[in-house]
Amino acid sequence: MASNTKNKNWLGYAAYFVVSTIFLLYFLFPADSMEDLLDSSFSRINPDLTFTAEKISPWIPAGLRIDSGEIYHGSTPEIALFKSDSFYIAPHFLKFVKGEYSADLEGNAYKGEMSGTFQFGASDKDIASEITFRDFALDEYDFLVEKFKHRLTGRLSGEIIYSNESAGRAGGSGSIDLRLSDGRLQFNTPVFNIASIDLQSMRLEAKLNRLEISVVKAELQGPEVNGSMTGSIKLQKDIRQSQLNLRGTLEPLAQFYQTYPEIRELLKTMKKRVKRGQYFFTVSGTLGDPRFKLL
Repeated sequence: MASNTKNKNWLGYAAYFVVSTIFLLYFLFPADSMEDLLDSSFSRINPDLTFTAEKISPWIPAGLRIDSGEIYHGSTPEIALFKSDSFYIAPHFLKFVKGEYSADLEGNAYKGEMSGTFQFGASDKDIASEITFRDFALDEYDFLVEKFKHRLTGRLSGEIIYSNESAGRAGGSGSIDLRLSDGRLQFNTPVFNIASIDLQSMRLEAKLNRLEISVVKAELQGPEVNGSMTGSIKLQKDIRQSQLNLRGTLEPLAQFYQTYPEIRELLKTMKKRVKRGQYFFTVSGTLGDPRFKLL
């Protein structure tokens, strides 16, 4: 009987300890300090990046919940470069013993989902991250809507891998694999009387090396047009000023000519080069103001 009473007392103490710990975590949690820590972590990746959050709280069993997290770039401080609804960070505590800052993350943004890992070395080296996302709605992405000349809609999925041998150095290395479904490109002003193009499916594979993105493969499939593209993008501090050096082919399909019958004759009179039904083009200018030209 005495043993049962002692066990109940210990259970009571344990329950009191757990409830007290949770109370202290939630009501005495240093949210401002954690926001500063996360902000400094992004600054280690790129000094021009800043991080803010509406709310940061502990996440049981071990981690953080961040509501309305936003990342800003110094060249466009008035609008978030990336904004999440909520996401969770789960640190790898065993790696902390080795002096490494490593964690998993998962969350929601732009009506889609994301997950991944990131890691910082003990001496500001070996920064690495791997992010996977699914079904991001591009019309919810304010930065794209506000800062780019033409409007691109659809659902974006893919994977981004990034590493930097020395934090604070410009650029880094990595790879990009993106897939767009149910997309549409709406031109700011009609091109050859074409107001928009149906982008049924797009695939982009690219490599990052320092401040240059090499487009390994970009393919478009749609009910009106097929196409492909390769080239490079030289990144600038102001992302909109990044320089484009791209070239590719477009293959108008039967439905395209049915929708725009005048285009076939227009292209003939312009004497544009055509080979196996494909037209050649280049894209120059900048990300903020791209310039398309048929060859």
